[in-house]
Amino acid sequence: RTPRRRSPFVVRSALAALCWSCEAGTAKAAEQRFLLDIPRITTAELERNQSLRSGLHAYIVTDWVGSRWSASSWTLEYLRQKIPFEWVDYYPNNMEDPGSKPYLYRFEEALPQFLQKSKIPKYMQLRLGLRGWNRLKKDINPKPVPEVFWDDDSWIGQCMKKPSGKVDREAVDNFFVTQQWKFLLIGEKGTSMFFHKDGTAASSWQAQIVGKKRWTLCPNSQSHLLDVNINTFKPDYTRFPKFAKALCGQVTMSPGDLLYYPAYWWHHPYNLETPTISYTGALVGVEADRMDLGGEQKPHARFYQDLLGKCAKCWKKADPKRLCDDISEKWPGAAPPMMRSLCEDYLPECFKKWDAHARALHGVARQEL
Repeated sequence: RTPRRRSPFVVRSALAALCWSCEAGTAKAAEQRFLLDIPRITTAELERNQSLRSGLHAYIVTDWVGSRWSASSWTLEYLRQKIPFEWVDYYPNNMEDPGSKPYLYRFEEALPQFLQKSKIPKYMQLRLGLRGWNRLKKDINPKPVPEVFWDDDSWIGQCMKKPSGKVDREAVDNFFVTQQWKFLLIGEKGTSMFFHKDGTAASSWQAQIVGKKRWTLCPNSQSHLLDVNINTFKPDYTRFPKFAKALCGQVTMSPGDLLYYPAYWWHHPYNLETPTISYTGALVGVEADRMDLGGEQKPHARFYQDLLGKCAKCWKKADPKRLCDDISEKWPGAAPPMMRSLCEDYLPECFKKWDAHARALHGVARQEL
């Protein structure tokens, strides 16, 4: 049998771990060296690179957003005019603490507060629903390498249909909002979202529109060495000595850059300028098989399991009563529960779409970092 070639990114990662262990015995306390390679590539390079097309590595596409998207000219005023009605998680005191709680405002209400000068930098997350997405999506198209950046415009209208055959717009909106599927992120210099990994197995991409942003990224396989309380830009090795052993990388994004990273990867963004504007979306059905998902090798199947777990908290078959509270009734702007029709009727059909695309794109399994 011909030996299977290891991905160059995996080889580099193994060498990085060896380098750490070589220095671990020195007098100086071990520190994180951020040796994970996060390549900067062109769209043409992505089309040719099978390791990156597997969806199992992080990378930055450098030549698409600035030259192909109208979003590259976005301003805060333009966004206010387009989506004044969208709800904002507004953090007047930054979001670097995992315990930070937002104020909920419409964007047209939050923006004037954001623009006021203050000693503590401010941060906003806009959760786009279907209405807001329809107003902005022409600015964020076309996608680079469509089979790799295979987003919901390619499948959601096919699997969320009413018996009449019409798209169930209410269910699509519910999916967007409850899964935090589409975000606008706006911050001042010095703001960051705390170090974390997402709760569902969807891979992510983020386009940097305005300002620069620094990122820390760590594969899911390093989770045993990581903690949400780590400040990766100023680590406290006394509290978190294991962080020095983790295989992680850091990269700076500039306007026009587009970052991709796989499902469940730890990430920590830090805004370097005022303002920064980024758009982030999620993808499912684009990753090859992985060995780090706790028994399920297909990321889209794990994503489906994650969603069914959420559904089970609210709905039980043959029981017409909803089992979970709707916090949006008490706090307007908060995410509502997942709809019953989404859970029981539409998600099984969507899973078929995700599975078919993943099989067509990858065919055989590949192992993640």
